[in-house]
Amino acid sequence: MRLALTASDLQQLAQTPADRAAAACLRLGRRGWFVGRREADGRRDGLVAIDAEALHERLAAGDTFTDLLAANDSWSLTAPAAGRDLQVVTGPHHRWQHAMVLDMTGARRVTGPGLELLVTRSGHYLSVDPAGELTELGELAAAQLVYRLPVLREDSLPPVLLAARHARRLVEALAAAKAADPAAAREGVRAAAAVTELLRRTVGADVRAQRGIAAQQLVDHLGSQEAARASLGIARSTLSELLSGR
Repeated sequence: MRLALTASDLQQLAQTPADRAAAACLRLGRRGWFVGRREADGRRDGLVAIDAEALHERLAAGDTFTDLLAANDSWSLTAPAAGRDLQVVTGPHHRWQHAMVLDMTGARRVTGPGLELLVTRSGHYLSVDPAGELTELGELAAAQLVYRLPVLREDSLPPVLLAARHARRLVEALAAAKAADPAAAREGVRAAAAVTELLRRTVGADVRAQRGIAAQQLVDHLGSQEAARASLGIARSTLSELLSGR
């Protein structure tokens, strides 16, 4: 995939007839650059380099394609090693600063009613919209989407998504029957209270312990706490607490 915008791309856009110039633009899609239509709602304006109307004006003012490329070094993204299944991924607001290029080789697909997720081998969670555009999600956002689904195939789910499905079953186990009598209703209230305390006192501590174990494994793999901290994007104090079991 070619991600650097070239003078040839600008020249192609410049050939847009004047009566269509306001709606045509150079956009960065999941497969690279293309001349497309500017969406009326501006939803992906952040990944539009320039529209034809503005380009016509800049050229009429004496700017060259080279001038425009030099003045806008944000019109490109750095790709991983060539020869792989690369796709452009946008941020939640389709802005340049949130865009990236990911290797989709071996990505796992998670589908359910109204949901399509891709999980890359590098650990990124991507939602796929009806137009096929990709947006990165954090682990929590991905888990929340999966948690809300009434049904989902659970084979080969990543740990965070599988845990979200187990959490849904926990809540379903507490659901009171519609025709519950007073005794059953009291039992439901008490059961929910007990489970809340179980989560707070015991499950939370066990989950944190597992986080510490995984953090130590990462330190061992990478050879230093500093490398692990940088890889995780957390503060030194946070990593220290995880490794100490606090």
